[in-house]
Amino acid sequence: MTVRIRSNYCNLGALFIYLVLSFLFFGRGLVGHLSDRYIGVGTDPGTFIFFFEWWKYVFSHHVNPFITHLQWAPSGVNLAWSCPIPLVGIAAIPLTAAVGPVSAFNLSVLLCPALAAWAAFHLNRHLCSSFWPAVIGGYIFGFSPYILAHLMGHLSLVMIFPLPWMVELTLLRLESRIGVAPYIVLLAVLLTAQFLSFPELLATATAFGGAAIAVAWLTAPRWRERLQALLLPALCAYVVTAIILRTYLYYFFAFGQPVFPERLAAFISVHPSNFLIPTPSNLLGTFSQVRKLCIGSIYETGAYIAPPILLVVAVFVRSHWQDWSTRLLVALLALICIASLGPVLQVWRNLTIPLPWSVPAHLPLMDKVLPARLSVYSFLILGIILCLWLNDDSSKKATRIAGACAVALFTLPNLSAAYWVTQIDTPPFFKNRLYSRYLAPGENVLILPYGVKGNSEIWQATSGLNFRMAGGYVGQAPFIPAQFERYLPLIHDFYSQADFPLSSELLKAFLVQNQVGAIIVADASPHLWTASSNPGATFPELVNFDQDEKDAVGALLGTLGVALIRIGGVSLYRVPLDKLSAYKNVDLNELETRIATSQMDTLTIAAEKYLSSGRPPSALNLLELQRLGLLPPDWLVLDANGGTHNDLVLAVMGNGNVLVGVIGSREVIQGLPGKYRPSAKEVEIAPLASIAVFGESVGWILLVQYDRAQLARVAAMVGQREAAEAQPVTPVSAIRNIAPVHEKP
Repeated sequence: MTVRIRSNYCNLGALFIYLVLSFLFFGRGLVGHLSDRYIGVGTDPGTFIFFFEWWKYVFSHHVNPFITHLQWAPSGVNLAWSCPIPLVGIAAIPLTAAVGPVSAFNLSVLLCPALAAWAAFHLNRHLCSSFWPAVIGGYIFGFSPYILAHLMGHLSLVMIFPLPWMVELTLLRLESRIGVAPYIVLLAVLLTAQFLSFPELLATATAFGGAAIAVAWLTAPRWRERLQALLLPALCAYVVTAIILRTYLYYFFAFGQPVFPERLAAFISVHPSNFLIPTPSNLLGTFSQVRKLCIGSIYETGAYIAPPILLVVAVFVRSHWQDWSTRLLVALLALICIASLGPVLQVWRNLTIPLPWSVPAHLPLMDKVLPARLSVYSFLILGIILCLWLNDDSSKKATRIAGACAVALFTLPNLSAAYWVTQIDTPPFFKNRLYSRYLAPGENVLILPYGVKGNSEIWQATSGLNFRMAGGYVGQAPFIPAQFERYLPLIHDFYSQADFPLSSELLKAFLVQNQVGAIIVADASPHLWTASSNPGATFPELVNFDQDEKDAVGALLGTLGVALIRIGGVSLYRVPLDKLSAYKNVDLNELETRIATSQMDTLTIAAEKYLSSGRPPSALNLLELQRLGLLPPDWLVLDANGGTHNDLVLAVMGNGNVLVGVIGSREVIQGLPGKYRPSAKEVEIAPLASIAVFGESVGWILLVQYDRAQLARVAAMVGQREAAEAQPVTPVSAIRNIAPVHEKP
């Protein structure tokens, strides 16, 4: 009894240590600001803040938890693939009701590293009886670079506490210290908890467990009988889990799976340098020269293995190689590190080497796994190895203490309290509930910055989900649901403020067909998330609409012919739906076809004018055409890194042919090739998801290749047709906005 009480005190003591560390590392910036700051950066934290309020809304309004009509209204969106965190969202309903979704999110984030470390501590205590080695081993897992990276935006990916307990439970069964029935029940509980945290982690945990059993089978013949006896109970646990989750799984598969870009797995893979170079999330990564060496987004660069840990692994392996368990750990660590490199390794420019992950990357469900996230299992193994080494009396105690101190120093998180938190940018219109004077409960509104480009989901959540949005961001790509692809040029315009022909016509159809009663432009303060203009930074940053973007937004919305109201840091437009009723039955395919045809014609004429003037073909591109005034000035928008946001393609190929292209919805693009084949060298269409990395570029692409003679002939034909029609489209940018009405709170 005394031993059990002492063990319980040790367990609680370890949890207390981890909770204190989590607060000291990540929570100091929240003191006095629990509800107006959040842990992380970018728009992903806002998605989880929305989900905390969503689960409270589900139980108070008795709605389907897997389909929301509050975002991308009125059609709504399926949340099954959007990591809606039902486990913590439901558990935190009383907390959300008491302190609000932002505070509930922050407290949950602070709890996750401590819980993960505590679970790993339990596993390590099973492997060695010493308290402090187990504490340090748990720390390596719960406060790993993987956790530090995903703490900046991915709550679902730091809810990893079931993983160590799955391993410990399996070890207990292999050692015959737990019966078959309890093993099935407890494993099913852990599998369910992990799925309800994030399904991708359950998929990778299954692959990791399968690999561990396979390697153990090869390296430990005397354990084969027990391993074989483990398979059926484990399978039973998965069946029980499937039964528990049957409703969730229905929504997971019945409506189809989102199409992930083919290059996404390669893009979100570990770069070899990430194993050795710390990111700014680590204390050592805060030094400017180290920061410049970081490769990739901060969210997916969590593979850094500190040099002291590598040294410990080398020493431990050298002295314990004869043990099959050591060989098992090393083999699994190597497999995970190689798999996290992704399907291909880029050696130099276009030179790549296929890697083993290219095989599972083409399997169902596993094709949705992002290899960089496999690093979580490497830190579980590294924590075990460190724990065993610290508990090994064959090494001098002073050496082990020095090693532990070195590991702690090299793995410390960024010690700046401000680094881990972001001030919420909610305008007074939402913060002070001014919206209640202008928006009817449940009214569908359009908010700019749009979807993933802004924090509208936070503003919606903190308003108690009082209104719906004709847009949104629920944490998955593509950023445009299938129901909204019919308005693809306009949605891209909302994201980037890049204009296109007939934009005012498509806008009116969008507003009427989706019953949008109001448009809100948060333009008085920085609200727009964009890539940082600092090449050494790896974070997005909040900026304001620049003057060109404000002019583009004002010009487009000015075509509605209504006075805007400036109040509470936003510009508000009331949409006259009754006056726009004629747009309810507009043929969107026909309208988008006219838009795409006009874009192609304009590009063709501009390219011909450029080349016929004797300018160098090698310099022909969209930006150059816009600079020369051959394209409308608002068709291209530059981002912070000099890239362009538009739906256009123009390039000169190596053979001198000119490539002209446009992006649009599948129905429209598939109907265009016949229009261009008779006069072109080559015409190609393809789903853009196979080309682009992220889902904002959802849609299909039409590529038309002309030689010089064909280009001149087509340009002449287009010019003659336009002259005959003599009905030029008035550019949106030429329309003056109506004088605003200013109101004060």
